[in-house]
Amino acid sequence: MNGKSTVKSLIALTMAGAMVFSMNTMPVSAAKKKTKAKSTVKSVKVVAPSGSKKSATVAKGKSIKLAVTVNATKKAYKKVTYKVSNKKVISVSKKGVVKGKKAGTATVKVISAKNKKKTASIKIKVVSGAVKKVKLNKSNLALNVGDSGKLSVKVTASKKAYKTLKWTTSNKKVATVTSKGVVKGIGKGTAKITAASLDGTGKKSTCTVTVREKQVVNGIKSLEVYNPLKSYSSSTLKVTLDSPQVLTADDFKVETKSYGEGSYMGTVSVDDIYTTDNQTYEVYLANDDIYNGRYVRVTVNALNGQKTAEVRFLVDPDTVRQVHTAKVGDDEHSFSVDDDAMGTSRSAIKTGTLPAGYKLINELGDSARVRGIPSAVADNQHVVFATTDELGRDTTTDVNFLIGDDDHIVVENQTIGDQVSGMIYAKDSFYKDLHFAGGNGKITAEILNTYDGTFKIDDTYSDSVGITVVDSNKLAAGTYDIPVRITDSNGKTGQGTLKVIVTASVKVVTKVNNNSPDGTIYFYNHNSNEEFSLRSIEKEGKYSGSVGNTTLTSTGYLPHGTYSVYYRMCGRKIMLNKSLNVSGDTNLEFTLPTTKITGTIYDVNNKKYENSVDVCMYRSNDLDTRYYFVSDYTSDGTYSFQGVPDGQYVLVVSGQKDGKYFETTSGTITVSGGNATMDVKLPVANPANPQQ
Repeated sequence: MNGKSTVKSLIALTMAGAMVFSMNTMPVSAAKKKTKAKSTVKSVKVVAPSGSKKSATVAKGKSIKLAVTVNATKKAYKKVTYKVSNKKVISVSKKGVVKGKKAGTATVKVISAKNKKKTASIKIKVVSGAVKKVKLNKSNLALNVGDSGKLSVKVTASKKAYKTLKWTTSNKKVATVTSKGVVKGIGKGTAKITAASLDGTGKKSTCTVTVREKQVVNGIKSLEVYNPLKSYSSSTLKVTLDSPQVLTADDFKVETKSYGEGSYMGTVSVDDIYTTDNQTYEVYLANDDIYNGRYVRVTVNALNGQKTAEVRFLVDPDTVRQVHTAKVGDDEHSFSVDDDAMGTSRSAIKTGTLPAGYKLINELGDSARVRGIPSAVADNQHVVFATTDELGRDTTTDVNFLIGDDDHIVVENQTIGDQVSGMIYAKDSFYKDLHFAGGNGKITAEILNTYDGTFKIDDTYSDSVGITVVDSNKLAAGTYDIPVRITDSNGKTGQGTLKVIVTASVKVVTKVNNNSPDGTIYFYNHNSNEEFSLRSIEKEGKYSGSVGNTTLTSTGYLPHGTYSVYYRMCGRKIMLNKSLNVSGDTNLEFTLPTTKITGTIYDVNNKKYENSVDVCMYRSNDLDTRYYFVSDYTSDGTYSFQGVPDGQYVLVVSGQKDGKYFETTSGTITVSGGNATMDVKLPVANPANPQQ
């Protein structure tokens, strides 16, 4: 290779290398340019307060806030504008606040300010009604971790309102809540559960949930006064434990008081208990009703956990009915709208108008009253009042005004037998006053359709007539419209209707042996919290046979339901059937205890006391109260009690001698599977043997 060739080769090699370097570096620079971030708007989303992406509802005059999300690479690109399809229905602010202006529908379109092709739309419905109040049934709820509880809610709203609520929790790590108010304990701590309106009114109610670690001890989980028919008193409590435990009636101590700041000074006797799982107990109180407004405390010392629980019994009926009668020209009338309000209450007219001459007055420090002098006829003029008391309870009162004059007799139209007024069962009986007003005071009443002699006028008063059942065997299930006409001595007439709704019942025939001082069989309906005595509802031929070794047969009619069947002895419920399903005609046969307690009464000289004395037998643990007993009267020096169940008893023998009262208490008598004997010695001499 010569020198020229070598130089040429080096030059060529250098140029080739430069070209290779240039080819390798140029694409790298271009690639860097291509990966440089480009600012864009990817999507726009809009969500209603309910969480819906399609629609929202707002009350007229109220506002809701839309949640808008813009997916963009730069914060500055997240701005949006709003467009409304119908500005007469809604308006929308720059911050996405939608206000309802007029009932109807409109669409809100959300538009990206940077890229007008990126939009989202939501349909808005404006309703004329609005939510007025949201009220949860509990303000506090205790749960174990892993357990659930149900909250119910009452929404008070005007017509055509949007009543859907949003349920939220303040701490999902403590408690969660579903759209149906089911709360679940997640972790130890407290959280607030809120049920809030979605129509823009801002109405809400909260419940504080306390979640505790899973309890290994057993205590009272909940306490309530059982009152399915919304009566103003109840004799049944429901006590639920954390876990099953076998308890007896003696394990339950029940106390009451009238004032929250007061002390529990009233003890209520427990009659019996009922349970199917040893965890939820129905506690029946003995002749001591728990009345509206009273506080109740239950203590179960046999538990190793929460031993005590208390609750206030408050009845919150949907509707209370009243009737007001008057005559044009009467003196001033005055009556309370809601006598069961707690403390000061406030009332307003919900529907209807007051008769001429009347005014509604919310008195200072008292309940609302209607006052006035009637000045015009009112024929079944209904006025519905909405009342709220100091405890926040809402009551609706329907007052039917009957105002007549000398020429106009107005007669009440009334419905009974629905749950509001209590239940009436087939083959049963009832008595109801139907009111009237007007006329000259000398009236006669007649039923225009007695339904083949089933109903009759029983009593006639100055402003009402009593209607009752003639033959309860004819009272079948169904609805009866009983027209009643009132006529005065001048021939003026008026007519009204008593509508009677009768619930179906079934025939129950019961046979028992006649070895008990009381052959009455009791049926307690667990569904309605009602006790039926077969003796009180039986028909013709009540009992056949006389006391002794005979069989007593009784027939009665009971509504469908699940019953406990028992009879009573010394205040005890002797269970004959713990859970009886009555769904059709039923034949029952029971054998009551045949055990006897007998003995002789002796005087101070150990002679048979052949003079009149009363002998009362008590359960030994009822001796102090002396409330429950079975009594006998003897003048031959002997006594006998039949049909005594196993247990411990005490006799109290009393009488009079020379105008002075005397009394002796026996020792304890134990009955266990057989007859028992107890003689009693008196502290006085027999009049036939006066030596002392």
